[in-house]
Amino acid sequence: MKNYLKISLRALLITIGLTLINCILLVLSFCLPTGIMREHVAESVPLIDSEEMYLRWDWGYTTTQVDGQSEYNIYGMAINEDSEGSAIEKAMFLWYPDGEDMPRDDAIAAYARHDDVHFDYRTYTRYWNGSVMFLKLLLLLFSIQDIRMINFFIQITLLLVIIWLMAKQNMDKFILPFIAGILFINPFTMVLSVKYSAEYYPMLFCILIILLLGEKIEDVFGGWEILFAITGAITSFFSMLSFPGIALGIPILFVLWKRKEKNAFATVIRLSAFWGVSYGVTWSMKWVIGTCTTSYNFLGDAISQMFKYQGNNTVTATPIERFMRTLWCIYNPVYVMYFLIMCVLVVAFTLVLVNKTDCNGANNLGDAVGFSKLLVAYTVIALIPFFIIFVLGNGYAYVHAYMAHRHYAISVTAVLCIISMVSEKIKGFLSNKK
Repeated sequence: MKNYLKISLRALLITIGLTLINCILLVLSFCLPTGIMREHVAESVPLIDSEEMYLRWDWGYTTTQVDGQSEYNIYGMAINEDSEGSAIEKAMFLWYPDGEDMPRDDAIAAYARHDDVHFDYRTYTRYWNGSVMFLKLLLLLFSIQDIRMINFFIQITLLLVIIWLMAKQNMDKFILPFIAGILFINPFTMVLSVKYSAEYYPMLFCILIILLLGEKIEDVFGGWEILFAITGAITSFFSMLSFPGIALGIPILFVLWKRKEKNAFATVIRLSAFWGVSYGVTWSMKWVIGTCTTSYNFLGDAISQMFKYQGNNTVTATPIERFMRTLWCIYNPVYVMYFLIMCVLVVAFTLVLVNKTDCNGANNLGDAVGFSKLLVAYTVIALIPFFIIFVLGNGYAYVHAYMAHRHYAISVTAVLCIISMVSEKIKGFLSNKK
């Protein structure tokens, strides 16, 4: 018990310290000159004009939709040079230009071109939007289309490196479930969106750290808990509440695959708790810091907005309707067919190519108790999306189903792992019978 208290205290201090450092970096980014950033967005106006607000690269699929409203909010925060106040006030309030009776994309394009348009300056006080500081740095050198291509190169490279490391570390049987989960996140949509990438990158980098430094993390006191606390803090700082749970659910699966441990259920609960508390602490620190450093009551405003946003003022829907609306985004012939094909491939791979039980908890697959514990742990992971969607309410899940559905990538990956485990169990049983 004392050990967990020490680990919890260390994780809390690291979370607070990391958030303060990120806050300072965000403030410093608002000291950068915005003129050149504005010019680079102006260069991208033909691109902006060619796309609709809620861009879909395939109009038949909600999974390909980008949240253009929030996306151009972020670009507006990055290039805004007309709002008054100190750098810390700009970092806390995150003003962006809003043209009267203009869609947000058109307003940002007009602002970038210095059009003679009246702009109001609105604030975004609930979220950190830490991605603004990276966007500012990129806009010093690149246009929007350049940033998308950079995103493409980095994200695809990271995915290929992860798959290579999985193969190198004898995680072959988990490659198919991982690929399926990534495709349900839809990596090509991530490329188009700064907002989406801000939650996708923490997941990818956490996985890389698990694969590259797993043994060293194991030797550090509270290493895994600290890693997930750090991941929760970073995700929260950059998150705009699109689908942050992927930075929890999928890395936890990698921990189970890496550790091959008995007590998987306790690990899932423990790491989820550290990630969740860190996420919440980081999120709420903006309200405290903003209230202390400005004359505005960020804390009071955030609480009032939270109840308004999550309440039934937005839409009235039961939890079942909420789940169905988010599931509907992936309930179509192509996604269902792909999932069924992956189920068949996972079973075939397990029965034909796996010669010995070396998957997560491999030594326990012949042990009914050990197997049941693993089954429960994977089931809990598969239920994480449903928990998130239930807790965050209609304002998040029902209204923003086109974003929230990506949490089900966790369920897809976990269910395919369960199918692999059961297949291997059956294979072992049949081999013993012979």
